[in-house]
Formats: sequence, structure tokens, C-alpha cells
Amino acid sequence: MFGAQPDQSSGQVLPRQPLGRRVGSVTQRSCKALIKAALGFALVLSAGVSTATATHEKFSQADVERLLGTGACPGCNLEEASLTDANLRGANLEGANLKNADLKLIDLSEANLKGADLSGAEIEKADLSGADLTAAVLEGADLEKVDMIGTNLTAANLAWADLENANLTEARLVGTDLRNANLRRAILDESFILNAQLDRADMERVSLRKTVIGDSTLDSAILKHANLRDATIDRASFRNAILERAAMQRIVITQSIFTGTDLRLAVLQGAIVSDAVDLTQVQLDEACGDDDTKLPEGLIVSSCQARPTSTNATL
Repeated sequence: MFGAQPDQSSGQVLPRQPLGRRVGSVTQRSCKALIKAALGFALVLSAGVSTATATHEKFSQADVERLLGTGACPGCNLEEASLTDANLRGANLEGANLKNADLKLIDLSEANLKGADLSGAEIEKADLSGADLTAAVLEGADLEKVDMIGTNLTAANLAWADLENANLTEARLVGTDLRNANLRRAILDESFILNAQLDRADMERVSLRKTVIGDSTLDSAILKHANLRDATIDRASFRNAILERAAMQRIVITQSIFTGTDLRLAVLQGAIVSDAVDLTQVQLDEACGDDDTKLPEGLIVSSCQARPTSTNATL
């Protein structure tokens, strides 16, 4: 079986190679082929990683230059870019990626920021007045002392955002997510808040004078010392909210839920709350009002004149 074998071309009988040598030769060739294939795969993988790294760089310098040069860069990659104090009034940044960007003191008034991602961005003391932030993502963004007068925040996500001392006078917040946001001392006078979520928001000393709030939730929100004078609130939920020492003079409340709401030392002079839901005598015993205060049938409130300290529910 392991003897000589005929040469098919010459007819001569050639000696067979020992099995061990033939197997060794095949094994060496196989190893070399495997090594070659592995090296090729490694090169391909390396090239792929390189490409992926280039594709996911934090921001594009070309995009930065384009924006600063033309004022328009929709859909651009500006993640972590530094644009501090830049004048981009009226800029078009629709759908742009501005995650974690440094935008302190920037002028983006009247800018188009529809659908832009500004999550985690540093935007302190910036001017966003009149800007369109429809469906923009500002989750966790730092917006302290930002000017947002007349800004459109329809369907925007501002959950966990820091808006302390921000000015949102006449802002539009329709379907806006402000859960867990910091709105301490923020100004939202004459703003329009509809279908918004403000659950667990810190709104201590917030100003909501003449603001319209409808179909919104403020469950467990902190509104201590809040200014709600002349506000109109319809179908809102204040479950377990804290309205301690809130100024609620001449407020009009309809079909809104006050289950477990803290109204200690709240001022309800001239308030119309006759249509409030789950408002109890125990809650009203902690508040005060006057002869013009309208309450649900069977409930009463003591006069603020008898509690001079409670009339100091101001900002």
C-alpha cells in the first residue's frame, strides 16, 4: 500500500514519500495559509476601526468653519465644539449635533435649532431669545441665566436641565418635557405652557405671573415662594406639589388636581379655585384668602389680614 507508484507522465515507477513527511508538508502549508488569512483579517479590522474612529470624531472642524463663515450649518457635527461668545444670531442649525458643546455667552437669538441635539451643552448666559427649539434635545443642558424670551420650546426635551435664573418670558412650552429640571428663580411670566411635564421640577421662587398652564403635570414639583399672580390654570395636576408661601392672588384654577398639595401660608386673595379637584379643608386651613376668594362648595379659608406674615408670599 505504501510502496512505489507509477509516474503518469513517464510510466516510471517513483518511490512514495513517507506518510509523515507528506502530512508535515500539508500541515505547514495549512498553517501558512491560516496565518496569511489571519493577518489579512487583522489588516481589514484595523482599517475598519480607523475608519470608525474618523467617522465618530467629536466634531468636524470643517463644520465649525462653515458655521462661523456662513451662519448656516444644518445637520452639522459640532459635538463638544467650543463656540463661546460667538455671534450666530439667526443661524440655521436645524438638526445639528451640539452635544456637550461649549456655548457660553453665545448669541443664538432668532436661530433655527429645530431638532438640534444640545444635550449636556454648556449654554450659560447665552441669548436664545426668539429662537426656534422645536423638538430640540436639551436634556441635562446648563442654561443658567439664559435669555429665552419668546423662545419656541414646543416638544423640546429639557429633562434634568439647569434653567436657574433663566428668562423664559412669553416662551412657548407645548408638549415640553421639564421633568426634574431646575427652574429656581426662573421667569416664565406670560408664557404658554400646554401638555407639558414639570413633574419633580424645582421651581422655588419661580415667576409665573399671567402665565397660562393647561393639561400639564406638576406632580411633586417644588413651588415654594412661587409667584402665580393672575395665572390661568386649567386641567393641570399638582399632586403632592409644594406651594408653600406661593403668591396665588387672582389666580384662576379649573379642573385641576390638588391631591396632597402643600398650601401652607399660600396666599389666595381674589383667587378663583371653586372648580379645583381634591382640594380639602385641611389644606385650606394652612392658607389664607379674602372675601373675593372663590372655593369649592362647603370649604372656607381664613383672611390673610388675620395672618400678616402670610401676606409676604412674594419673590
